[in-house]
Amino acid sequence: MRLPAYPLITVDPFFSIWSRSDKLYDAPTTLWCGNLKRLTGFVTIDGKAFRFLGTGKTPVLEQTNCTVTPFVTEYTFQNAAVLLSVRFWTPLTLEDLHILSTPCSFVDYRLEVLDKTPHDIEVSLCVHEEFCYDRRAKCVEKTLLSSGEHTVARMGRTQQKPLSKSGDGVSADWGYLYLEGGTLSVGNSKGAALQTTFSFQHLTKPVSFGNILAFDDIESILYFDKPLKALWHERFESIEAAIAYCRENHDALLLKMHQQEKTLLADATAFGEAYQKILTAAIRQVLAAHKLVRSEQGELLYLSKECHSNGCINTVDVSYPAVPLFLVYKPELVKAMLTGIFRFSRFPVWQADFAPHDIGTYPIANGQVYALKTGLMQRVSKRKVYTCRDFSIFRPENQMPVEECGNMLIMSYAYYFLTGDSTQISENFDLLETWAGFLKKTGVVLENQLCTDDFAGHSEKNVNLAIKAVMGIACFAKICEALGKPQEDMQIAKDFVQKLAALATENGYFRFSLDEAGSWSLKYNLVWDILFDFQLFDKSLYRAESEKYKAQLNRYGVPLDSRAGFTKSDWMLWAACLDENGENIKRFSECIVRFLSETNDRNCFTDWFETKEPKERGMDHRSVQAGLWMPVLKSKLLEKGREACKN
Repeated sequence: MRLPAYPLITVDPFFSIWSRSDKLYDAPTTLWCGNLKRLTGFVTIDGKAFRFLGTGKTPVLEQTNCTVTPFVTEYTFQNAAVLLSVRFWTPLTLEDLHILSTPCSFVDYRLEVLDKTPHDIEVSLCVHEEFCYDRRAKCVEKTLLSSGEHTVARMGRTQQKPLSKSGDGVSADWGYLYLEGGTLSVGNSKGAALQTTFSFQHLTKPVSFGNILAFDDIESILYFDKPLKALWHERFESIEAAIAYCRENHDALLLKMHQQEKTLLADATAFGEAYQKILTAAIRQVLAAHKLVRSEQGELLYLSKECHSNGCINTVDVSYPAVPLFLVYKPELVKAMLTGIFRFSRFPVWQADFAPHDIGTYPIANGQVYALKTGLMQRVSKRKVYTCRDFSIFRPENQMPVEECGNMLIMSYAYYFLTGDSTQISENFDLLETWAGFLKKTGVVLENQLCTDDFAGHSEKNVNLAIKAVMGIACFAKICEALGKPQEDMQIAKDFVQKLAALATENGYFRFSLDEAGSWSLKYNLVWDILFDFQLFDKSLYRAESEKYKAQLNRYGVPLDSRAGFTKSDWMLWAACLDENGENIKRFSECIVRFLSETNDRNCFTDWFETKEPKERGMDHRSVQAGLWMPVLKSKLLEKGREACKN
């Protein structure tokens, strides 16, 4: 499977390392955003050195294969004498959240002699200093640490200032990188790094061995001025203890990952091989775009970084497209996406009657930074937004009021719908009621405003956004029902649908804008009407929309709307779910795989790209690709509904 970039180490936004070439030795390894984080690997056979990882002048050991599964990337290299397999994987097990958050990643090797002749072989891995700082070189100290019978190598800046930098396209300027396995050494000169070597004399039989790379960021998130450590600290007293656990449980952890892969691929089988491939391409970057911590109040927080967009943390309209994967496999992480937004909404600064956009800039979660006025620094620090009491620090024209209200209501109900846990909707009913009231007040003829699809600018009378408002109101009606509160909101939602149908219908489908004849768009927000069985919209609309998408299909997908030729992969798959027979899911998946195979943009799996040529528009490594699991979520919910009817 050819990918624009290949996942190697995928833990979190500051420890997500990728190869941007088809051959592992044709490009340096980097952080997802392109910052150099070099790993170099060598195999020496009877005194002659070959390179298999990273760039350099040493001759290469020819790469003969690369296999990518959802959680493993494996390369093979060989010549006439030996075959070397190198496997990269991280124990991203969703059944164990402490292990999911543990910043340890494996590099496994297997050596096999091909010519039946004994050989002296060494395999070496070098980890360069860039792992310790953000682009500009800093003073780094390196040391060997003993832990029982084992030794680890460590390096990090001599001056540690955790959480001192935030923003997009940056890496941690703090923390310690650890290397375990083999014979370890550290460089003494500037630019030298950690190195490990495995040596085998007169090798004739296959042998397996490996390294663990770990990154301890010391403190992970600043949450309303409280520094929080990653969740793994609840289980392990130190990073050395976490490394030891991973070393001792290597085989069991790998088995768990294979079992999780089997489940993911089996759930996707009905939608075709291409669909399985795009989920394989997406899963590791999705999980590595989040950080998992617990607040001082004991609440689980699953915080996304809005990668290659604006670096915001816990962005509502980034969480919204991401929920399908987590609703299927770990709903409590959806609850953990919502918690911080509810918390910030209660600070005096947030005086709006609509939901906020975010809670800061990763990894600083001290209040929404989106839409802040330019002169803010004269009145309040960007790192202290939550302490301000003046809502005028925000630009109203840059808010997304309908978007975020709809998102929060839909996600809140979706979590309850899947789990039956009413705690969060009960504790935050007042906020949900306020946001539903905002949607009822604005109606379906929307004024000019931003939404998550702002790539072509603001839009007026946006029909898809109006559908989201309807879904939000309907979800609030169900929330009231779940809590035993009186409501008339479902009837309001039905009335809004009738008004939309009267104003927006053209040839059976809905326009992009109410009064723009000939316009159209992907109505991905309709999918919740099917999943929740609201039956607000007539099925003929789903059929007409699905036929319109097929008519607009280009080589790499269906455009987002009639304004431009680009699309969003997540929204394509949501819109494909309107097709009753599932054929659009297969069609659109094949288009996305074609894009991945043919693009020359060597970045992580972008969600925003052109549909007539294989060019991305500029968003990589984003958690929104978890939205590609919408067909799986739909399938499981419909099956659940059928089982309920039988019983």
